Amino acid sequence: MKNLLYLILPLLIVSCIEEPPFEEPAENSSSLTDFSFDSFNFETSQMVALNITDYTKGAAKYRIHYLSGGESLSIGSFIKQSSGLSIEQLLPASVSELYVTKISADGTETFSMPVSGASANLTIQQTAAGSVANSSSDCIDHLYAVNNNGDFFTIDISNSSFTPTDLSQLQGGGSIANALDQANGIMYYNVGKTLYAYDIASSTFTVKHTNNPFNGNYPRLEYKDGYFYMSNKNIMHKVEAATNNLVASYTINGFINNSGGGDLAFDSNGELYLACFSGLYKFTSINDTNGTAEIVRISAENFPFQLTSMAIDRQDRIFVGTNDANSNLIQISKEDGAYQIVKTFNKKINDLTAWKCDTGSLNQQDSDNDGVIDELDDYPNDPTAAVDSYTPSELGMGTFAFEDLWPVKGDYDFNDMVIGYRYTNVLNSDNKSVRFKMSFTIRAVGAANHSGFGIELDVDPTLIASVSGHKTDGQNTTLNAKGLEAQQNKSVIIVFNDSFNHLKPAAGAKFINTDPSESSVAPFTVEVVVEFTNPIAPELLGEAPFNPFIFSSYERGKELHLAGKMPTSLADASLFGTASDDTNVNTGKTYQDSNNLPWAIHIIHEFRYPIEKNRIDQGYNKFVDWGLSSGALYKDWYGDNSGYRNTNKIYFNN
Repeated sequence: MKNLLYLILPLLIVSCIEEPPFEEPAENSSSLTDFSFDSFNFETSQMVALNITDYTKGAAKYRIHYLSGGESLSIGSFIKQSSGLSIEQLLPASVSELYVTKISADGTETFSMPVSGASANLTIQQTAAGSVANSSSDCIDHLYAVNNNGDFFTIDISNSSFTPTDLSQLQGGGSIANALDQANGIMYYNVGKTLYAYDIASSTFTVKHTNNPFNGNYPRLEYKDGYFYMSNKNIMHKVEAATNNLVASYTINGFINNSGGGDLAFDSNGELYLACFSGLYKFTSINDTNGTAEIVRISAENFPFQLTSMAIDRQDRIFVGTNDANSNLIQISKEDGAYQIVKTFNKKINDLTAWKCDTGSLNQQDSDNDGVIDELDDYPNDPTAAVDSYTPSELGMGTFAFEDLWPVKGDYDFNDMVIGYRYTNVLNSDNKSVRFKMSFTIRAVGAANHSGFGIELDVDPTLIASVSGHKTDGQNTTLNAKGLEAQQNKSVIIVFNDSFNHLKPAAGAKFINTDPSESSVAPFTVEVVVEFTNPIAPELLGEAPFNPFIFSSYERGKELHLAGKMPTSLADASLFGTASDDTNVNTGKTYQDSNNLPWAIHIIHEFRYPIEKNRIDQGYNKFVDWGLSSGALYKDWYGDNSGYRNTNKIYFNN
């Protein structure tokens, strides 16, 4: 997918030509070591007790997320217990509110859950509808798709095949905008100044209205509760569906880089989202009085494709289509804007809208008899597992970036070792962890030194049955019978001993994927699986991203961790306090210099790291301000907001 991403990057550039020419910000000419970052260790968190008291009947799944710096970050999914949910979770100390999406046979709802001190509480009352039992009908969730060639077809989204079914050609011509009134069985679409209505039951077309506020075509259309929401760029109109009367107009504020293309869609809780060329956005307010609508960007950066459409299904999955002759159907994470191409069609998609099965038609079958109906069960045929919880999200990856010369100062380009990660915690119906899966991708090695990579979990080693999937190759490390590193007091997992065993520099290249003038090398992924002797409470694993570290392939004791993280039992303590290191294990200051600069950083998104010999603050203009504010300002310093990046200093080739 990454290779495809950069092959289609020129399309993104073409799609943005309506914007003013971009000027690179002035490069930071001061030295990074001129700044003192006081006691900042680049990580802030607290343990919070989460308590959901749920008086509704029937099975349910909770998805929990929070907003941070304009991002929506997922904690994961959990199965409702008899009276709700009670767990402990480490969260950023700045989080003041959580959002709980409850999925059940009665539908999907999202609730606000305020964080007060070290606790967060939510009460869900019984609704009049109650739970629907023993339904076995075969309602199929699907999308209605239209394009400007007049094609009209559905896409089955009930399984991974995403089967298309052609319908009749659109009456009146091609369309770039459609919306669904599911209650009345009407799909609307726009052709120029004319709005057409397609009656799903009778398969007939009629003209609904013959004018609109844009006096012609517009790319975004959504329907909700008797109103159309029509939008183009930073303008949105609310129009009464029955009369075509203009109710309100809004100026949309909050776009980053580009407001072109895309679509609107409401989720199951009535929250409005917007996806366009520059990313996924969520509306935080819509003010009829002053005619403004505020949005925040969830994505970390522009999409690398021309997005033309969006629909949100019953499970709150976001689907978008691209403006290609052979359009891609793409699923986007609601949590962080990460995406995955799920299907390529032999025709164009200009807009999508979602048909959502009636809640009463959901099948209540529980194939594995674990107490979780198949509809809510990620493992419907495995009685030991029920749901997956992800960090940072199902589709996204976080990043660890290292300077490997510790304890000697490096060049601060943070590309000596760049590793992507995604954690998947497999939970049973009691929300206990039965296995823990870790995916690590070596993306760059901008160093001559040979380094291995490991991670330490807080879980007691006696609770681990086995570890598999690592690439130790018998060098420099010894594993015990379980697959953990031997002679360690904690659960230390060696993922690989030497990155050069798995990635080789391209012909004529000095390093791997750090110089854009050299050929790139395909990243290498390692999947590590931890099996537990018995299901354990997820909090026993510790706080994500846990304790990742690199170590010398020839001197096992030379470890480098994130700032504030503790060395393992095999670390060479004699290196602390030497050269530029200012570690004091007794006070909790580790792997930072006297100005608190780290040798390793963690980014919650996939990080565009600097080109070889370009300091991180020369590529990212807000990095220093973020550090000097102890993380209070510019939490999205790694994004592509205007003025944030000097793109000629950043690597984009993988």
